[in-house]
Amino acid sequence: MYITETKIQVSKYKCGKKLRKASRVHLEIQLVDNLEKLWWKFLKSEDLKNFMFSAVSGVLFLLIFLFEGKCIGGVSNFIQCATHFRIKHLKSEDSKLITDGAGRKLLLVHHIDKVTVKNINAVIKIPVKRVITRWSTIPSFLRSLGVEDTIVAVVTREEEPCDEYIKHRIYSRNIEIIGGPSSIDYEKLIVLNPDIFFISKWQSIKISKKLNQLNISYAVIAEYLEDNPLGRTEWIKFFATFYDREKIAQKIFSRVVKKIKEIEVRLRCEKLKPKILWCFIRQDGTIYVPRGDSYVAKMIAMAGGNYVFKQLKKVNNVPISLEYFYLCGRDADIYISAVPLPQYGITSIKKLTAFHPMLCDFKSIKKGNVWYLCSYYWESAEKIDEIIEDLAAVFHPRLFPNHKPKYFFKLFYLKKGKRRD
Repeated sequence: MYITETKIQVSKYKCGKKLRKASRVHLEIQLVDNLEKLWWKFLKSEDLKNFMFSAVSGVLFLLIFLFEGKCIGGVSNFIQCATHFRIKHLKSEDSKLITDGAGRKLLLVHHIDKVTVKNINAVIKIPVKRVITRWSTIPSFLRSLGVEDTIVAVVTREEEPCDEYIKHRIYSRNIEIIGGPSSIDYEKLIVLNPDIFFISKWQSIKISKKLNQLNISYAVIAEYLEDNPLGRTEWIKFFATFYDREKIAQKIFSRVVKKIKEIEVRLRCEKLKPKILWCFIRQDGTIYVPRGDSYVAKMIAMAGGNYVFKQLKKVNNVPISLEYFYLCGRDADIYISAVPLPQYGITSIKKLTAFHPMLCDFKSIKKGNVWYLCSYYWESAEKIDEIIEDLAAVFHPRLFPNHKPKYFFKLFYLKKGKRRD
């Protein structure tokens, strides 16, 4: 009885090639539904033998799909780590349905006149050729995909540090600045007429209504909200859909995953995990630290460190009291400042303690084990493997004797020449 029912259920999805072309999410939901029905029938009939056969069949069904059927035409629909976007390739439409960081449905099409999908927020013709974006993390994703030349304008302030390539193109007048995050020049935006405007989720709250009024297509980016470091990198798949470069994105992501696994294997022989203090102290004395479920905390763990604020749950940064900071951070082995300290006039540990005298009691300060982020750290989300390798080398220099960190610089007691940031 249960074998027949299972065959009926499987036939609905057209096994074989057609089954492997269905979306992963849809099949998982249906599989759970099937197993739930079988479970209730088991309770009624107590036919254990048939139930076990059906359950095993269901598990095999899922494994076959995950390992053999997660691609359509060689392009992955399967998002492994990111949680703030979705991609679905529509074979019959020769198009893609994506969900952006604000939950908006965007239909990406090659032929704008053949759209039949309903209940979507925007239709965008791809590949896009004119892009406007915020300056920080997004250009580096596009550069990795080889499409940075499509950027025609950025949202930034001229005095802010940004990608060197973008900076050069701004100076050569190949890229426009359309204002800061809260002061966009909408007249210039209309003249530029972008195919797509990549905006951050926090920015979308302020300007989405205006963009809708102007009929400007936009996509909301929320990679900074991912709690998994690999989830941030996986956003490269999101950007790739606008350029038909999904295969390139998958290769980049797979390479990053492989490198991180190699780092973790190397760290297995190391039993001791140094205590890590990662923080940002504002000039007014307010102290911010990443919470224990944040991508920073997980990067520290991947690199073989013991984050001193891992007990603080949730994913975002949080202000903490001076007393709590002192209690948890005093005995940390390594201090990492979440800002490029030289940009704030702090070029030595002596100057750091002059700004914040309480740090004189900290173990990491006394040992001179103080590091800070480089200015281009925030523009390297697609290179999370390199960042984690840097951290692993800082935490366990014995295991990485020839590695020179690129994203973290050491702060000395006295200024030692010119830093690279």
